[in-house]
Amino acid sequence: MRSSSVTGRSTSSRGSSPSRGTERLLWDCATIGRSLEIDRPPVKARLDDELGDELTQLVLVALREDQPATPHEQRPKRAADGGAA
Repeated sequence: MRSSSVTGRSTSSRGSSPSRGTERLLWDCATIGRSLEIDRPPVKARLDDELGDELTQLVLVALREDQPATPHEQRPKRAADGGAA
């Protein structure tokens, strides 16, 4: 038996699937909660500081693309859309 770092409860090393799922969900929620508590500037402002305005705009445009730009990106996009890969 080991103690969970999130809940403090004892868990079996064999563990059942629902228990593992619950532990993971609790861990994810705790992680998100911690990240929301951190006082920091918005992502765009941090990117501007690191990359500069021009490169930040390019990155944001690329992330917003609804169509893949290269054949390498087109295969997974077609598969995700239900087409032939």
